[in-house]
Amino acid sequence: MNEFGPILRPSRKTLVLSILGLAAFLAFEAIMMRRFVRVDTRPPAWDQAVQLEIALDYRQALNAGRWSDFWFLAPKPGMPPFPPAYQLLLRGAYSSPDPAHAALWYNWLYLAVLAISLFGISWRFLPDGRALAATLLFCASPGIQDLYTTQLVDLSVIAWTAAAYWALIESQGFSSWAPSLAFGVLYAVGMLHKWSFFSYMIPAYLIAARAVSDRRARPKVLAAAGLSLALFAPWYWSHLALLPSRLVQASSDFAVPFWQGGAWLTYLRDSAGPLGPVLWALGFIGLLAPQYTRRREYGWILAYWVVTSYVFWTIVPNRQMRFLLPGLAPLGLAFAATWPDSVTWGAVLLQFVFLINFFFGWIPTFSVPLPFVPLPMFVSRPPEAANWHIEDILRRVAAERDPSRPLTNVTLVANDVYFNGPTFHWAQRLLGLPGISMRGVNKRLCELSEFVLLKTGTLGPAGVIGGLPEAADQISQIGGWFQAGYQEIARWPLPDGSSAILYRQRRGRLAPYPGRRLVVDEFGADGASGSGLRLDFDDWTPALSAWKSARLSVAGVKVRGLAVDGLSAQADNFSFVAAPGEDVRKVEFANIRIMRLDRLRIESGRVSAASLQAFANARLHGLVLDRVTLDGTIRAEGRWYGRTVSMEVALELDRAARVLRVRVLSASYMGTPLPVGLFGHIKDLTVSLDPNPETPFAIDLPGLTIKKGQLTIP
Repeated sequence: MNEFGPILRPSRKTLVLSILGLAAFLAFEAIMMRRFVRVDTRPPAWDQAVQLEIALDYRQALNAGRWSDFWFLAPKPGMPPFPPAYQLLLRGAYSSPDPAHAALWYNWLYLAVLAISLFGISWRFLPDGRALAATLLFCASPGIQDLYTTQLVDLSVIAWTAAAYWALIESQGFSSWAPSLAFGVLYAVGMLHKWSFFSYMIPAYLIAARAVSDRRARPKVLAAAGLSLALFAPWYWSHLALLPSRLVQASSDFAVPFWQGGAWLTYLRDSAGPLGPVLWALGFIGLLAPQYTRRREYGWILAYWVVTSYVFWTIVPNRQMRFLLPGLAPLGLAFAATWPDSVTWGAVLLQFVFLINFFFGWIPTFSVPLPFVPLPMFVSRPPEAANWHIEDILRRVAAERDPSRPLTNVTLVANDVYFNGPTFHWAQRLLGLPGISMRGVNKRLCELSEFVLLKTGTLGPAGVIGGLPEAADQISQIGGWFQAGYQEIARWPLPDGSSAILYRQRRGRLAPYPGRRLVVDEFGADGASGSGLRLDFDDWTPALSAWKSARLSVAGVKVRGLAVDGLSAQADNFSFVAAPGEDVRKVEFANIRIMRLDRLRIESGRVSAASLQAFANARLHGLVLDRVTLDGTIRAEGRWYGRTVSMEVALELDRAARVLRVRVLSASYMGTPLPVGLFGHIKDLTVSLDPNPETPFAIDLPGLTIKKGQLTIP
């Protein structure tokens, strides 16, 4: 007997039967996964393709012994660096001929970690059959099944969160060595899976703070913290220069402040479908006053686990249910501890009905209208034998591309779930098709792209197709520059009833300008404007639909806000296209696009310190430069979000290696010098002058000089 009531001795028979029930559940999930991977032929979606490609990056770097690339893996465009644990495990999927489906089997391991951990926690509070019920209520929910069948890191985060809490509760306030050290290891494992892991552990910080003041617990909590930091801190420290800004950018996607438009209720509304209607309706209520059989003194940890996670992720502007699910794991336990056994097991049975329907889709999803929120019922995502022709399209591009081009860009006018840039890029890497790069639409639509791929019908979800409808309209415009420069060469039917249309640049075109010299006093186009433009053309090559060379001189030009004076260059295999009847000498070049450029030989040009300062202030969010000095090195002083900063970098041209090297020499923040090592691998950047997706042509520079407030070529 203690202050919380009689000490109950759990039944060994009940424990054995519960463990057998847990094993049966995991076996059933394996059967469901086996069916899913056998039936489903859809390609991975957006983030799934990114995770798979990062795993491929790790595999290739390790196989080639490129240890620097392994540690400082280049992040994907617009994304922060990802902690490596999930992708390092996922790279094993490439031993299979079907890596996308092989990767899903790793989710079974994470589901097992989640189920065992939740059962371990539940057994500590409810040492009877309800512990199994609590585990199944959450693990069988539609949201977990959705993550179970996708190549995303989030199921692993849920699993390691539950495992860490199990160790935390077993440590009894860091009073026991083994579970305390286990918590430190599991915390590090979670942090090496995803940066957001720390947000689910707020109750642990409260317990640790209290344990530090306890003489007996202090060594254990400090040892756990030290062990954890030793395991995960090196990776974060080496990526510190790039990680915070990228994380802020990513967290701001679809940003709506939590105090506007009822955004603070977003997760309460959106969790109904992923949790299942019964767990959603009764689980949150059960969290208010659960009747745990034992360990009631630790019940607050479970409530804080949910509440603090909910508050944190509500404040973060980018709200997605997979971000909150690691914080909702205790709801099954709260449900089982509050409601009668008949209600609890009835809810478990209903969750299994939802689980089976998730994989088979026998009952279509519908919503029950409630006063404040519709209640989704029978959420499902059964496997589909659907051919999105990703590989067919890439192979056609490889067969049709001009092999004399240094790099072939394909502009994709779509951003749908299974028809998007990351999916194509991953598939291209998987097929081993070099020289092809998928790129998105910009203000100039498809400049320097040999191919354009258009999806008709729905281009993608409304929130991610900015600019695509306008691009699709431009493609279909009769008599425009696009139809003058491109022609349809292939078409594929897609599973959603739309079509994929592949356009290639027209071959054998006539020269768009008949003369040998083009002079324009003033010109303007999207992102560029200037004066004193002169082009002298060499012979036109019909086979390439390009001039063999063109000599360019511009008195002054401003490109994306960067002013360059006295620019002269030679362009090899250069061509453009204009709308029929377009006068290319007009001031505005809105209906003119550059079609081809193989090599740009820059002969001269000048950029002033004032121009660099204006360019940086216009392009770098949160940075205001007060002074830029060009004298042997580039030194900038200013304010970053109101805090004084300074940096000095060296810019060097390595003509043999064909790269520009940028080296950070010194930096300071609020007057305090920063160690250069803080910038990790970005303290020594190399910018290749060979063709890349942004500039699919080679760049030649005769030299580079920085002195007297000017950056000059040569």
